[in-house]
Amino acid sequence: MLKHWKVLLLIVVVLASLLSIGYKTYPHGRDGVQIIYITENSPAYKILEPGDVITSVNNVNIKKLEDWNAAIQGQNSFHLIINGEEQSFVVNNTNQTLGIHVSEIDRTNLDFGLDIKGGTRVILKPDLPKENLTSLLMEQIIGTLQTRANLFGLREISIKELSDLEGSRFVQIEASGLGSEIVNTLLTRTGSFKGKITKPAYIQNNKAILILGDKPEDKHELPIENQTLLVNNQKIKINDTFEYDEIKFQYLIYQQDQILLLAEVYEGDDVQQIFADAQSSGIAKTDPEIGDPEGYNFFFTVLISADGAERFRKVTSGIPSTGRYLTNSEIFLYLDGNLITQLNIASSVGGQAYTTPQIQGFRETRDGAREETVLIQSVLKSGEIPAKLEVVSTDIISPTLGASFLQSIGFVALLGILSVFIAVFVRYRKIKIALPMVFVSLSEVLIILGVAAINDGLVWGLVFLINLILLVLAWWKKQEVDIFALLGALSIPILGFYMNWTIDLPSIGGIIAAIGTGIDHQIIIADETLSKRIKRLFTVKEKIKVAFFIIFGAAATTIVAMLPLIFLVAEFVRGFAITTIIGLWIGITITRPAYAKIVESLVKEKDLFENKEEKQKHSKEEKEIKTEHKASEENLLGKGSSKNEEQQNTTPTP
Repeated sequence: MLKHWKVLLLIVVVLASLLSIGYKTYPHGRDGVQIIYITENSPAYKILEPGDVITSVNNVNIKKLEDWNAAIQGQNSFHLIINGEEQSFVVNNTNQTLGIHVSEIDRTNLDFGLDIKGGTRVILKPDLPKENLTSLLMEQIIGTLQTRANLFGLREISIKELSDLEGSRFVQIEASGLGSEIVNTLLTRTGSFKGKITKPAYIQNNKAILILGDKPEDKHELPIENQTLLVNNQKIKINDTFEYDEIKFQYLIYQQDQILLLAEVYEGDDVQQIFADAQSSGIAKTDPEIGDPEGYNFFFTVLISADGAERFRKVTSGIPSTGRYLTNSEIFLYLDGNLITQLNIASSVGGQAYTTPQIQGFRETRDGAREETVLIQSVLKSGEIPAKLEVVSTDIISPTLGASFLQSIGFVALLGILSVFIAVFVRYRKIKIALPMVFVSLSEVLIILGVAAINDGLVWGLVFLINLILLVLAWWKKQEVDIFALLGALSIPILGFYMNWTIDLPSIGGIIAAIGTGIDHQIIIADETLSKRIKRLFTVKEKIKVAFFIIFGAAATTIVAMLPLIFLVAEFVRGFAITTIIGLWIGITITRPAYAKIVESLVKEKDLFENKEEKQKHSKEEKEIKTEHKASEENLLGKGSSKNEEQQNTTPTP
């Protein structure tokens, strides 16, 4: 049995799956917790990084998440061992918290979903008609969000597209171990950046004089009557918007001698670079003695494109100055429609192509000022999302709940396997049939998880070579090589090399469905092979062929039923469909052929045993027949001699 290549193939793939799932290196030991995010108000900000492993806090060894939570409770100073090196941090009045979010160290190469390991899931819907939401636009939205998350330092985050049967498209954001406030604050912002300048236009002879440069032709006269502005034969009332000389304006205020316009000079695409060095950015405490509110001001400088600088030059031209600043002119910087900076414009930059405006803001605490600085910088660097995003749902999933659920799934799986073992044993009265069935079912689970695992390319590449050797040996020893087993030997390593997916609730459902289908198929093989019906009409191989005809038909039907779930239905059920299809493919190409060979060998042993008994019985019957025949001959011979004697005694003498 173990010498057949199909059984050896199953053993090789199972061992490879175990390595694919569990083989990991721990450069800093198996104990500890790993950092997933560091807040701006943390004293460890920009000192530690996500992915660092903490193994000790204040001389207390950290083995799991509960140890970390207990060790940092009520502490103000922290002596940490991180990646084998010592670091010390102090939490003071400025830094209200240590600000380090951690999670358990991954023990396997399986990528568990938030249903298992906990975190935040946010579903966003672009505020655009369905016909306008093209695949390219969705890629731009997701790419912008991913860039923003990377800039902000979020590594344990997944952003992907969802869809439903009606064709609506959504964006799903999953952040492992993070609270919803971080995800919502950073990723739900559109990132629409606008820079606007108030522009006075003085009234002369019922005309508003709009100056947009230094040359005579840059002086424009716009008729005005009853507070209504006439622009390009259009009547513009107060609060109306219009475009003139490639600049967007809004008509704000009418006065006797002037009108006030609001000109848009900067857009999100105009931000070319953000300067975060000490000379171009910083945080400074305010001075309440001069009337400032108590808190902290932050600032940083941005580099604006040539087009944006040219619009700035046009709009600030012709504005008189009073001392250091332009008169009746300020610059307003908006992010998602919210004012973040309002500044006077220095007279020295009026009428100049100004390329380095400064963004300023105020927060009550230094931590708030620092966090807002990084947040605005991340949004500006990533650019504007091409559609407004509406929050459809926000789910906070506890890692404790996920761990408890995983334990429950394991307990139910063991109970199910035990029930199957008992039922099969009662049905066939042979432990040699029940044990292989349980082993094959567990093997299917391991192989599915092994194919889904990440960072396992080396393992499956080696398995591909070993399977080729097995195929060559099978051909050399003239063992049968059917097409499905051949495809399994070649395709499963390829799937393991290229494929990986998240193990979440739908995927676990797919594994359970694959197990149930696998047990059904194995029972069909056992029933068809071990049945005493039509025993003399078909050989064992012919019975197995009949069983596989039924199995292939059932598997094909299930696969066809799963395909629409991959291509037509929402993303959150694709894991179920993919796992089920992969499980069925593993079954019909790896585990079912191996189980059939095991059962075939057991049937041959049984037939051999029965033939031996029949031969012994036949020999015994033959011996008894010979004995009876000999006795009969002896009896016949005895009767013949007695008759002769009688004849001799009765014969008369002459």
